[in-house]
Order: sequence, then structure tokens, then C-alpha cells
Amino acid sequence: MYKYTLLLLAIYSLGFSLRPFAQQNTLLYSVNHEDIEHTSYLFGTMHVMSEERFFFPVDIEKYLSKCNALCLEIKNVSEQSIDPSSLFDSSKQIEDFCTKSQWDSLVTWAERDLLMSKENFEKNFKNAKPFVLMQFMLQNTLPLVSKSHEEELEKLADRFNLKPLGLETIEEQLNIFNGIEYAIQIEMLMGQLRELSQSKTEFNTMETIYNSQNLDSLCAYTESDIMNMMREELLVNRNLNWISKIASFIDDQSVFLAVGAAHLCGSDGLIELLSKHGYIIEGIKL
Repeated sequence: MYKYTLLLLAIYSLGFSLRPFAQQNTLLYSVNHEDIEHTSYLFGTMHVMSEERFFFPVDIEKYLSKCNALCLEIKNVSEQSIDPSSLFDSSKQIEDFCTKSQWDSLVTWAERDLLMSKENFEKNFKNAKPFVLMQFMLQNTLPLVSKSHEEELEKLADRFNLKPLGLETIEEQLNIFNGIEYAIQIEMLMGQLRELSQSKTEFNTMETIYNSQNLDSLCAYTESDIMNMMREELLVNRNLNWISKIASFIDDQSVFLAVGAAHLCGSDGLIELLSKHGYIIEGIKL
């Protein structure tokens, strides 16, 4: 089964807002309401980090232990995988949507980074959805030994017997890409390929900014044509879909809510949306 973490990484890597912000510069926030006695928490994650630079202060465990439930983008994310058949479309071939130059670039990349001949690449990936190739490109930018906030939080939640909650399903996340025309996916794919040589450096920079807890800088770091194409799908619409679920969860119990840090950013981020719904959001420095 296809490793689910890679899909999260793609969504996270593309999912930065491009505006200036005025958030409190921290990654953890308390969430209260005048009509509710208990406190919930909102934490911005980086779905994949190198083990040696993994940011997970002991205070995270302290706040998590106060809660009744852990809510992630996907419930029980450590157990999730993706049916490979959902990553291919037998009615479409990637090459048909590429120019000759684009296709030759992909073949060259596969030969160099996947160690696949042109024949093997075409045999294995000719019917793959374009975003699948983006996953493989991103995979090569990851550190050899990595850790995930979501997986670490789930281990702690299991120890504290917290209820698992989720904001969406894998199918809903996949449909973000399934709803995008192939021509646009190809444009995104080629953009990723052009920037591949810089990806490791950018990943290291992202880790540094994340570990500084500077949410403004983290949100503003990445500016790309890809983001301009997909900001509504990756961030805005998902935040709007989530907000009623989040409200129903935190009104009933104390919840530790952990989502990709990009979802906290800007006027249509979760911090602002929760504030508009009457919740009191206060930063907690870790």
C-alpha cells in the first residue's frame, strides 16, 4: 500500500499562504469560549521532519495530557495507507498531456532519480496521475531518517487513552488532486521538477523556520505559481469545511487539535476563523 505520509507532505509543501500575517508567533494556541469551561489546544505541525531536528518540546505532552481527544486531519493517521488503484487512471496517459520536451524531462528524471529505464518508467507510470510523480520527487528531498508530529502525538494519545478524531478522509484529500485538470497537474509537476535541485535546501530552511516557532515567517516562506493555482483547494476550502467539525468537537470536550501549520495562517486560517466564531485564541510559547 502507498505510504500515506507522502500525500500529507505534498499537501503541506504546497499549502503555504502567500500574504503578510499578524499571527502570534508560536505553534501552539489555547482555544477557549466564554460559554465553555474546558480548554482545547490548536497546534501547527510539520508533517515530516528530519529526526535530528525534530521539534517536539516536552510541554506538548503536558498540554496533550489535559485533553480528552486528539484530532488530526486524518484519524489514526499512523494506520492509514492508500489503495494504489486510486493513484492510476487507465483512461489517461501522462505522456498525452505533455509536450515532447516535458516528457523527455520526466524520462530523464526517472532514469537519474528512480534508476528506471525509459521502458520501465513508461510501463509502471504511464497511467499514473501526475500528482503521484510529484510524491516520488518529494520523497527524494526527505531526510533518510524522519519523524512525524502526527505519529508522535498518536503514540502519546494512546498512552493517555485519548479519543481519536479526524477532520477529513484520505479519499477527500485525494479528491483535492482528482478535481484538478491534468493540464494543470502537469504544469505543477514540471514546476516541481524545475525546482528539484533546490528542494533539499528549502526543506532544511523550512525546518529552521519551523523550529524558531515564527509562524509569520513559516507561512510567508514559500511563494510559487503552484500555490497560486491551488490555494483555494489546499487551504481555504478545507479550513471552511473543517470549522464546523472543530466547533462541534471542542464544544463537547477538551481537544488537542493538530493540523499542518499552514492551516493556521491568515484571514482564512483556523486561528482567524475560530476567533470569528467567538472562540478566544491565545498563543502558548513552547
